[in-house]
Amino acid sequence: MENSQKPADWRVLIPFGTPYLYGMERAVIETYDALRPEVMPEFLISTMAKKRRRPVVLEIERRGFAHSFFPDTRDWPMVGRPRSLRHAWDLIVALIRGSSATLRRVVTCDVLYVPTPIAITSLPAAIYSRMTGRQVIYHFHDLNPPAWLVRLWSVLVSGFVHNTEFGRDHALRRYPFLRRKRHMVAPPVTQTSRLCGGDPAIRSELAGKRNLLFVGRVDRSKGIDLLLAAFRSLASEYSDVHLQVVGGCADEAQFQRTVASMDLVSRVKLWGYRDDVYAFLRMAYVYVHPSPPSRFAESFGRGVAEAMSQGVPVVCFRSGALQEIVVPEKTGLICEEETAQCLASAIRRFLNNQELRDGFGDFARQRFDERYADERVRALWLRFLGRRQLAAGEVRVKIA
Repeated sequence: MENSQKPADWRVLIPFGTPYLYGMERAVIETYDALRPEVMPEFLISTMAKKRRRPVVLEIERRGFAHSFFPDTRDWPMVGRPRSLRHAWDLIVALIRGSSATLRRVVTCDVLYVPTPIAITSLPAAIYSRMTGRQVIYHFHDLNPPAWLVRLWSVLVSGFVHNTEFGRDHALRRYPFLRRKRHMVAPPVTQTSRLCGGDPAIRSELAGKRNLLFVGRVDRSKGIDLLLAAFRSLASEYSDVHLQVVGGCADEAQFQRTVASMDLVSRVKLWGYRDDVYAFLRMAYVYVHPSPPSRFAESFGRGVAEAMSQGVPVVCFRSGALQEIVVPEKTGLICEEETAQCLASAIRRFLNNQELRDGFGDFARQRFDERYADERVRALWLRFLGRRQLAAGEVRVKIA
């Protein structure tokens, strides 16, 4: 194991096979960073991601987390129905090797934290953890995982975490067999501004513009096509409005071709993955989160909360938990029609009314401080992960 730290009273193992650094990964990293030193996480990460210097590995190293590695010497096979005997064999080998690595590491920890239902290699570690009195925590970062996987995990999990009350209620309606389990509602810790120094180059490039900002995975499921179409209709009306897109893009060349076809090259910039999103938020006029509910159900909407922390109003669709985080006509605007025209109309209201924009921003910052501030979230997590085992109903909120 590399980067070991002094043992703490409460150690949490986090199997992290993902090579990405999207909303879920950022949420887990930020939350467990904030829980130190009372809770000390150990990340179990992909060897191939390490060799390729993926952002998720760089971020774990940068923050000095204890970490160890899965024994993957090549890319893991795609989880799913075997396509051939060779694929089936590769799946079995990966399952055995990944499970062995997770089981070896959980022996030294007090808690097994499962951030995704497809963490099948964590099943033996979960069985061992429950047999030896350790906690197994499953976090609903996905609102709609397959029911059979949730049922499988429900046998082994000692407690479930939900990012929002909307997410908890949705899960208990969709998976009623979870009602007898222990549940906690706690939003993830957002990226604290103290960790992000201002970049003078960003401030210089964004100064003098009214910047529309989106932070997140840049693909169709997140509605990037609707955002670009909405911006195209706004660009001819407002010469000072620009679109800043921050996040990983699987096909950057296609994104740039689309922007060029719309004649927006000078008005739209794709920044790629950045670890200094607050530098962009401080220069944002409106934050736009275009995830359409028909394509993606947001379990939280991390960029939305980060925008609220900086007093930036939000425009979004009614996707998953966004309808809880954004208060319509107070902290932002929720578009009821899943169209680029509806998105553009909502943005236009802020562009045409500075006073409205500032008023919404002030209320957004206030709501963030009341519900999503790091200190409040940290206290919830420490109580949930503490040595004292909570009774089954102690942190569960009844559904009306």
